[in-house]
Amino acid sequence: MEKSILNLSNMVDNLPQTEKDLFKRIFEISMLEGSLVPTEEMYGFIKNTFGSIEAVKTQRMVKITNLITYEGSSFNELRSKRPMDTKGAEDLEELIKEGRGGKKCLFCNASTQTPADVWGRVEGKFCITASNIAKYDQFHGLIVFNDHNPFVFEKEKISDYIDTSLEWFKRANEVDRSAIYPFLMWNCLWRAGASIIHGHMQTVLSQSSYSKLEGLRKTTESYKKKYGSDYWEDLFKVHSALGLTISNRTAKIIGYLAPVKEKEILILADSINEDLKDSIYKILKCYYDLGVRSFNLVISMPPLREVHGWERFPILVRILDRGDPANKTVDVGAMELYANSIVSSDPFKVMEKLKKY
Repeated sequence: MEKSILNLSNMVDNLPQTEKDLFKRIFEISMLEGSLVPTEEMYGFIKNTFGSIEAVKTQRMVKITNLITYEGSSFNELRSKRPMDTKGAEDLEELIKEGRGGKKCLFCNASTQTPADVWGRVEGKFCITASNIAKYDQFHGLIVFNDHNPFVFEKEKISDYIDTSLEWFKRANEVDRSAIYPFLMWNCLWRAGASIIHGHMQTVLSQSSYSKLEGLRKTTESYKKKYGSDYWEDLFKVHSALGLTISNRTAKIIGYLAPVKEKEILILADSINEDLKDSIYKILKCYYDLGVRSFNLVISMPPLREVHGWERFPILVRILDRGDPANKTVDVGAMELYANSIVSSDPFKVMEKLKKY
């Protein structure tokens, strides 16, 4: 049987009973079929755009809900073939070249053209920190890469960016000991929410846990009380039974079945170590080879000091594709904001590619 999101229901049915029960504890699957009647005048457009008339007339879809976290995704590969408006799109490589070292790119001269935090700056081997000029929170900083080009994916550099962020969190905490909740994010290009092309990450350190992370922590804590097992371990077991995991030594990689958006990968780890950094590096390399140019990457971490209830929360990395930067169609609409994620990429195909790395 082909490993595919469209065959997920049958794949689950063929699992050993223990894995099947665990899957059904965490996930619910709905196999759906949508039909329509196109006019003859549309036949040419449909064939050129979607490949065949039948592919559009009868559409197989899969809706998956995580019954623990209530994250949900609806998969229909046909949506990746929709016509998109890219008229007038500028060449991305040219945009990167034009901005490198120019007067318009403040980040190319970060030490003089960006503000410092109240304690100064942290200088890494391949990056420098700055204070974000329009803040989310009391402490909101930037990890500005020495490379203007955001696609210089080298293991040593990515490791340095992360290490520099950890030092930034430490410095911020020294200014205010009540600020203990760190969050690291990388929004690459405008479709992912970045306003500047030059490679950079963002850091925030808060006095209170962010609402979505706190909700996730409480949900997994309730899971432990109800089932007597660890949610993250069970989540990895379920995906592993379906061939959707990779173990990179201590880092556990998951091709998530209820992604927020396209190609979402989760990484679980006990600490920010070399295995975790290596996994991030390899995923980004794979993404780039798959044509991904705009992405969101976040690293959620437990608080900087011991807080009751956070003992079992792992280092959690989430990485996903935000689509073609030339595409004028936004990938998040009312459905994603208020109902369910709409996804066209198949997690099984993404993981098949990633395993080669």
